[in-house]
Amino acid sequence: MTEGVNTEQLWPRRRARASVTRAKILEAATELFLREGYVAATMPAIAEAAGVSRATVFNSVGGKGDVLKACYDVAIVGDDIPLPIYARPEMRAMFAEPDPRATISRYAAIIAAIGARVSPIYEVLRAAAGADTQVRTMWNQIQDERHFGAARFAEMFAMKSPLPDGLSLAEAADIIWLLIDNGQYHRLVVERRWTTDRFERWFVTALGAHLL
Repeated sequence: MTEGVNTEQLWPRRRARASVTRAKILEAATELFLREGYVAATMPAIAEAAGVSRATVFNSVGGKGDVLKACYDVAIVGDDIPLPIYARPEMRAMFAEPDPRATISRYAAIIAAIGARVSPIYEVLRAAAGADTQVRTMWNQIQDERHFGAARFAEMFAMKSPLPDGLSLAEAADIIWLLIDNGQYHRLVVERRWTTDRFERWFVTALGAHLL
């Protein structure tokens, strides 16, 4: 230990610098992935765009596939804080909402906000999954995680409002899984130029038609 150095003060500063460096790498990588695509966005290019060494990118985030997944994870919640999406205030408020229709409206707002952040990098992931084995594994994991979230919502919703006759929890989860795919936001808002408000209204109508 260096004489005269207070390690209790040193480590928080180092963690803060590492966090800033990681955020800078992910921001630069996201811009590069969106502009150049996954294949063309090489690790040296990511390092140069972030103003760090290639070794720093590896040590801070990992390989290129890891960087892409980290960019996606940040886009999902809007930051790099290790707090699961279901522990976020807007999700907790939705789960606590007693009214079924208001629950769907809250969910629509959450999905629209996530779509606005995620849909660009989500399309990069979708394209890269067809050419890269590691990204394909990540892509499949994302689909499984989304279905888990859909099933959790279906179970929660069924406790607030009985599902329509003939609709099982498993089928409800599948429908929700389909509707919350970020590709839906991309197709309607980015490609078809819907407003976010229009997307929210569509989501409320579409999900309500199945669950209410």
